[in-house]
Amino acid sequence: MSAPDRHYAELEYTAGYYHELGPAHLRFCGLIAGVDVAVPEAPTYLELGMGQGVSLAVHAAANAGDFWGVDINPAHVEHARTLAASFDGALHLDAQDFETFAARADLPLFDVITLHGVWSWVSDASRRTIVDLIRDRLKPGGVVYLSYNCQPGWASRSPVRHLLKLGHAARPGGEPETRIEFALEFMEDVAAADGRFFAENRPAASHAASLRKVGAQYLGHEYLNADWHVPYFSDVAEALSDADLGFVTSARLLDRVNAIHLPPAGVALLDRQKDPVLRESVRDFLVNQQFRPDVFAKAARTLSPAEQTARLDAQAFVLACGLDEIDFQLTGTQGEVVLSEATYGPLAVALASDDFRPKTTAELMATPGMSALRRSDVIAALINLVGMGVLRPAQTFTPDIRARCDAYNGLVLDRAVTGPHLKHMASPATGGGILTPRSAQLFLRAWLAGARTTDEIALSVWEVFQTTNERAARNGKNMVSREDNLSALGDMARRFLDQTVPLYRALGIL
Repeated sequence: MSAPDRHYAELEYTAGYYHELGPAHLRFCGLIAGVDVAVPEAPTYLELGMGQGVSLAVHAAANAGDFWGVDINPAHVEHARTLAASFDGALHLDAQDFETFAARADLPLFDVITLHGVWSWVSDASRRTIVDLIRDRLKPGGVVYLSYNCQPGWASRSPVRHLLKLGHAARPGGEPETRIEFALEFMEDVAAADGRFFAENRPAASHAASLRKVGAQYLGHEYLNADWHVPYFSDVAEALSDADLGFVTSARLLDRVNAIHLPPAGVALLDRQKDPVLRESVRDFLVNQQFRPDVFAKAARTLSPAEQTARLDAQAFVLACGLDEIDFQLTGTQGEVVLSEATYGPLAVALASDDFRPKTTAELMATPGMSALRRSDVIAALINLVGMGVLRPAQTFTPDIRARCDAYNGLVLDRAVTGPHLKHMASPATGGGILTPRSAQLFLRAWLAGARTTDEIALSVWEVFQTTNERAARNGKNMVSREDNLSALGDMARRFLDQTVPLYRALGIL
């Protein structure tokens, strides 16, 4: 972002991790779409508008390659540098606007360029700079991840943002949280005045009511930037065509499952659209799309059916959670679909076998109990499980990658005690982050310190709780006595030893 963008800077942005930005996920997106995206095992990678830098740091730790990040907010870059200092990796971080960064003479050619949400909150001039940078610095076959708010889903929501902006401007002084609270109250007063807009636009009324559930940091950066651009997909595709980019697929893999999102008439209509831009545009209207996480590639060739089949057979996968954490159903705008037990049952057992060891598609198909399944059904199931977030494409990794992940995860475990907490551990087996509840982080911290029994692990976590004034919970109720806390923690530690330890070994976290 550049200074003319007048970005919202009164509060720092939230520190989130987004696995869709990871090289392994983007490589897999190209594979299932039948596009030969050139994402090597050691990519030269750039994240524009990296925010607090959590995603970039995790991906730099968990992959070989050269990683670059830029953000205009110095506090964000400083936080990213704190994360990067925990491990020895090739990570270049700069507090610059995009125009200044793009003009540098030392920039390499990139295999991957990612922007999470940035497109919606920068000026027209900065978007032109982004397109020029991609055109000049992305290698042929390189991939771009671009997520943004979009139409038509924001058509009824945009006036809500306008009201928040008006309320915020009407209270120019005071603390940022106070001004945002005033903006919320102003919007709520308008919504409660029985006017026609909210009465006739129920989605807008519902959206306005939901904003009490999100934090001031999110509201500030989502709604209060001076620049706010909500395009149609076709507008974005046209802009990126100037950089020779073509659409590959959605990084949100469940978008590909039409059965959970579209009625039969909608599926039939989409099947008649042969142009990919027109097809995606029609689909956005059918699902009232509000946010798109798109993958584009530069002059990438189409894989032949034989090439795609061979690569899918060689693709390895690893579970990112225990079997008891998988909800075997998909939820979309058309409701819920229960996944086929005949396909997903044997597949889940095969994935969890041999202590969760990563397995290729070909290995899975050869597993006892899988031979009766059709290959196409297994491939579809694997894609769905990745889209659900319970399965990840797996990769081989070097001792250097393992050492970087161990070092970064040490920082995560330290913060589990001191804060601010980080929610993901770096996994060398996936090249990305694994969602790790703080309780699991504390159990892992105890394990790495030498605790091996449930009693030892429970006692270690209880000692932390005593310093942070926390309590264990059972059936939604906080425990009071020392004995009850140790008992509840012991039950959790038993599951950690039985299921989480072998899973984390397979993921390379242990």
